[in-house]
Amino acid sequence: MKRILVVDDDPDILEVFQLTLEEEHYDVLPLLSPRYIFKTIKDFHPDLIILDIMLNGMDGRAVFKELRLDPNTEHIPVILASARFDEQYIATQRYQPDFYLEKPFDMPALIKQVKYLTSKN
Repeated sequence: MKRILVVDDDPDILEVFQLTLEEEHYDVLPLLSPRYIFKTIKDFHPDLIILDIMLNGMDGRAVFKELRLDPNTEHIPVILASARFDEQYIATQRYQPDFYLEKPFDMPALIKQVKYLTSKN
């Protein structure tokens, strides 16, 4: 079973992600804060990370950059999600996610991308 780590500071969004992805037979670990993301990755070994950009007290873009710069996590596909930034803005950033999800999100599109990204590894 493929594992997905979902990082978002909104418990309701975490629950939606978890329920939706578990229905698709993924093992989902919700995380309210990226504070311990690297330890969680080491323990959980996710096949994919869904990461919100606007996190309480932290910038998901900085967390994403750290993921890309760390040799232990640079290979893990990442979907960035945000209600505040649009896809054009994300395209201008130095480090590009594997997919960008604008909130409110289209769950069928999310599931399609999750299936695609988790089938690559």
